[in-house]
Amino acid sequence: MSDALWSLPHHDGSASYVPDPNPKLGGTISVFLRVPRASNVTSAWVRVIHNGEPELVRASIDRQDARDTWLRAKLVVANPVLSYRWLLDGGAYGYQWLNGAGLHSHDVADAADFRLSTYAPPPAWATRTMYQIFPDRFAKSCDRPAPAWAIPANWDDPVIGEGPDTARQCFGGDLDGIAAHLDHIASLGVGTIYLTPFFPAESNHRYNASTFSEVDPLLGGNAAMARLAAAAHARGMHLMGDLTTNHCGHTHEWFQAALADPSSPEAAFFFFADHPARHDAWWGM
Repeated sequence: MSDALWSLPHHDGSASYVPDPNPKLGGTISVFLRVPRASNVTSAWVRVIHNGEPELVRASIDRQDARDTWLRAKLVVANPVLSYRWLLDGGAYGYQWLNGAGLHSHDVADAADFRLSTYAPPPAWATRTMYQIFPDRFAKSCDRPAPAWAIPANWDDPVIGEGPDTARQCFGGDLDGIAAHLDHIASLGVGTIYLTPFFPAESNHRYNASTFSEVDPLLGGNAAMARLAAAAHARGMHLMGDLTTNHCGHTHEWFQAALADPSSPEAAFFFFADHPARHDAWWGM
């Protein structure tokens, strides 16, 4: 880090600055600001929102060392998400703001404020190293017939990177292919494998699922997913899937039910301008 950056006041979400990253609603929390002696900052306040109104909480000196003064401010956690930024003296106009985007010599909006959440933290495994896999492109365990929508590709063929055929090019990667490489993935220190969608769909990316009730047979089906999960768990790894229930393909059972009956529960899942001829879709397609 350059000397110029070391001379600037600093705050972030790490333990040195926020010892308790998951405060309790209605409780209090201390946040810290590191102020280098080389800066022109002598006082600081924390701007928070309480009952819909901004408030300033004055920070006091917590400790000092040869290079820095550490300031502490004690905040009331009045909302489930606590947003805040630092108001400092000094600067070209006698004041400056410090938020998640850096130091500013002018007034700033709330968008880049620091944030703390009272919601339960994610499980420990979800914060470890993740390895994302696009199943069609990772590894192939066997040859399977390509479906009617697909453009079959050999493993070393060039990738179609743009145009309407991008989503139709099918290399045939599958879940057993992933399982065969788990030792390599584990050797990288990976704790979680994050799979892009694995449901049946008329595309290689599978974001336009036709059902959420089974694994695509092109990937090996439910049995291959069970084998992959067991092999990953045996190595101490987790599996996480991309479950996109806020959208699906036109072949999905929900959408087909919505087309067939405008009074069906599934029809409320979609936006029809003129049932069944016109409905909202991705990019209007």
